[in-house]
Amino acid sequence: MTDQNADAATKQRIEGRGVFRINAWDGTEFGKLAQFETKTPTARRVLEKLKFIPPDEHILLHVQEAGGIVEVPLDSEIKLDRNEATNVAGFRADRIFKLLLNERRLSWGEKELSIATLRTVTKTADDQQFVLELKDEADKPLEETDLVALDDPGLERIYTRARSWKLLVQGVLLTFDTPQITVRDALVKAGLDPDQGWTAVLKFVGAPKESVQLNDSIDLSRKGIEKLWLRPDHVNNGEAHAPVNRAFVLRAEDEDYLARRTESSETIIDAGKRWFILRGYKLPDGYRQEAVDIAVLMPPSYPAAQLDMFFCSPHLSLESGRPIPQTQSHETIAGVSYQRWSRHRSGPTAWNPAKDSLISHIALIEDAIAREVGAN
Repeated sequence: MTDQNADAATKQRIEGRGVFRINAWDGTEFGKLAQFETKTPTARRVLEKLKFIPPDEHILLHVQEAGGIVEVPLDSEIKLDRNEATNVAGFRADRIFKLLLNERRLSWGEKELSIATLRTVTKTADDQQFVLELKDEADKPLEETDLVALDDPGLERIYTRARSWKLLVQGVLLTFDTPQITVRDALVKAGLDPDQGWTAVLKFVGAPKESVQLNDSIDLSRKGIEKLWLRPDHVNNGEAHAPVNRAFVLRAEDEDYLARRTESSETIIDAGKRWFILRGYKLPDGYRQEAVDIAVLMPPSYPAAQLDMFFCSPHLSLESGRPIPQTQSHETIAGVSYQRWSRHRSGPTAWNPAKDSLISHIALIEDAIAREVGAN
């Protein structure tokens, strides 16, 4: 026997006496350990060792390091790694279910597979989101608790993409690549001045709202987060009238803010007056209407001169039947009747030309509308 052959034989004897480990999936993790003295046991032997009895009524899946999941036939060998435990999953089943993940075919032993399980067994990073590919509608982002039905007709196709979190901030829909953000960062990203003295409120669907401070952290992974908005501290109801002959001036920062809002907007000139109109603003519960157009009359020296009041079309009314104070006056704009809301600034929210703008005035409008139905 040559020295090379002798070395190979010695290596084979050493490997044969080694200890090889298998970790079996227990439904939540790879926590069921078994040891073998050979690195190539059959699937049947692995199932017996793991107490999947009788093995003929079970299937064995090899969960590969690269994220693949493949069936190992009962009398075929599975190659174990001396340095790391080999992951497997055993199921009492008479068929294999399939899915495609990032165009790679995977096997599973149950007809339903949770996204949390799929993430664990494929070692998909937490910053990746699973998305179910659909034919006749928009693809569906999947949550960790979602179940994918693998026995439906056709092969389920899933892909991953960088995870993102969304938050509506004062009408601006923002996207973040991390679930943890500060209130200050959210306001800055929405184009708002965080030091203007507003009270920040975090609203939830079907749950109480929360007041938050500028340096507070918001966890966007929490269920039911609806929006973050600013609430002025002092607004009074009066009958002061804004001047009627005004020139229209809209600043670049206003345009940038409006471009990020979800509603459409426009400016019109009517009877010598220049109006800014926010179209299709969605109303909170408690109004008989679902959406409204909001008009603001712009003074010629804005922002040195303040924005005051706002106008709504259609005229708003409450489901409770209670009249809305200081909304009895009307204004016709381009042939359409608008309801005037006399809401004026005072105290800490008095107009400051150095800080206030159409952006902060829209915040006042949103707060005034919400106050009437207790939504703020």
